[in-house]
Amino acid sequence: MMTKAENRTNWAAALESAEDSSTLSAAIGFGFTKDDLRELVALHQAGKYQEKIEALLVECNFISFCCCLMNKEYAEAIEIEELNEAD
Repeated sequence: MMTKAENRTNWAAALESAEDSSTLSAAIGFGFTKDDLRELVALHQAGKYQEKIEALLVECNFISFCCCLMNKEYAEAIEIEELNEAD
């Protein structure tokens, strides 16, 4: 299992190695930084780990954000979480 810091610095590896979303969500403390969300949007938009990202977002109660990704409304997701602004 990767540490919280390791998960945050390499989301692709964290998603690849996670057995399920509940394990990963607990490991990151059920929350995200703006940088985390930017990386998850980029991975999702690239077609990588989409189901795992969606499950993780739901597990962490980022429902509206997840719905935007599921509907490929990436600009809306970025706006919802104000990802164009600094942390």
